[in-house]
Amino acid sequence: MRTIRISASFGGKIPVGNYANMNPSFFAEETIEINDELQDINAYIKTRQQTLQEICYNNFEAEALKAKLLKIKNDRADFRFTKLPNGDEVPSITTILNYDFESYVDDEEMKQYASQGNVIHAQVSEFIKSNVWKEPKDILELTADLFILKNGSLKLPIDGWSFVDFIKKYPITNLKNGKTSFNEQFRFGGTPDGEGIYEALPTLFDVKRTPDKVKNFMQMSAYAKCKGMEHIKQLMVIPLNDKTEQGFSKPIISTDIDKYFELFMAKRRDFRKIYGI
Repeated sequence: MRTIRISASFGGKIPVGNYANMNPSFFAEETIEINDELQDINAYIKTRQQTLQEICYNNFEAEALKAKLLKIKNDRADFRFTKLPNGDEVPSITTILNYDFESYVDDEEMKQYASQGNVIHAQVSEFIKSNVWKEPKDILELTADLFILKNGSLKLPIDGWSFVDFIKKYPITNLKNGKTSFNEQFRFGGTPDGEGIYEALPTLFDVKRTPDKVKNFMQMSAYAKCKGMEHIKQLMVIPLNDKTEQGFSKPIISTDIDKYFELFMAKRRDFRKIYGI
């Protein structure tokens, strides 16, 4: 019996880090006892070195990914990420869909539209939880959004839409608020607005001020392909805004989840090519 110490290492430069010269390196070592009767000690040592080097390489790759994510977050403050169960951060579904979006309004106006959207979504979420339609002023989390809308140049309204009346006309039963979910295979995640049963089909829905059929269904198909969403058979876009007398428009519905998911995956591949994640 003999005692052997086996080691391996891996290091390199990460050009995308926050610092000009990130050079992480990793070292792994093990001490083992080998039976003298082992016929090919060199082959055994080589196999163990390869295993140790693989551990070092995987650690380097993880560090490179962290550096890449940090740079992306610094460069694109508008990007959002979701954590997988193992702690890895992956881009949100809306980030993948909107990475190349060019806005034709300035940042201040965009902020006001976003706040109005937050008001609508918060009211819908509260209704699903309590079956009570609350005024925006009665929802604590909307304090900042209401301030933005009140003082904004666009003077956007804070009412005029009605999820309650929508549900009466288009009954969705077993209403639930959406929960954050993820797809580990294709590395993305997000949170849909809600789900329920519509015309006997398990349905995922999203509330939109201004619907965009193709883009909205791409987004929702990605939610439907997340873990825990395998039961979803139908997608529904719910148009809520103050532009109609009743405060809503006819829902846009599709059961072509796979078709829209293919379109989403084209964007996912483009996003990976550009940002490497």
